[in-house]
Amino acid sequence: MQKEIPAPIMFSPLKHHLYFLQEEIKRWKSISWLEVQEELLLIGKNLIDFYTGSMTVNQIGTEVLEFLGQRNLLNYDAFLTWLQAPKWKKIILSDDSEWLMKIGNDEKRFIHIHPAKFSKHSIRVRATTLKTVLALQIQGIKPCNKSKTNLENINSIRKNRLGLSPIKSLHAADSGILRLWLLFNETTL
Repeated sequence: MQKEIPAPIMFSPLKHHLYFLQEEIKRWKSISWLEVQEELLLIGKNLIDFYTGSMTVNQIGTEVLEFLGQRNLLNYDAFLTWLQAPKWKKIILSDDSEWLMKIGNDEKRFIHIHPAKFSKHSIRVRATTLKTVLALQIQGIKPCNKSKTNLENINSIRKNRLGLSPIKSLHAADSGILRLWLLFNETTL
C-alpha cells in the first residue's frame, strides 16, 4: 500500500481515499472473504476524514513533498521544529483540498498525512459505515429505489459479513451509509 506513496510520507489510502478503495474493491472481489476481513480491520473504529477528489495517492504524496521540499522540511528535525505546538500543520494542495500533517511513528515515514476535517473534497465518515459500504460493493450489491430492500441488504452485510449490529433505518443519523454507498456507485475513476 505504501509503495504508491513517496517516502518519507505515511498515508493510509485504505482509510482516506475513494479512488484507491474503488481499485481495492476489484482486487477484494477475487480473494477470500477472510482475507478481506483482515484488511478491513485496518480501517479501525473511529471517525475518518475521507478524500473524494480526483488526485491519485501518488499525486497527493508528490505535492506534499514539493511543498515541504520548497521549505527545506524533508528531514525529521526540520519537520518536527516546523510542527511545533499544536504538533500538526494544515496545507492546501492544487485541488484546494486541505491536508493535515503531523509526526508519524515510523522513522522512514515520519510525515503522517490525512485529509483535513471538513476540507474541500473530503467527507467525514464512521469506520463502520465505510466497512459496510465496502462490503456491499465487494458483494456487488447496488442501492435500489426501495428503502426496505436497501435496509435489508445493509443489515445482512453488517450482521453476516462484518459482525456489526443492524441499523433501524436509513434516515437521520443512519443516512451516512446510504450517502456513501451512492457515492461509491456514482463515482468512477
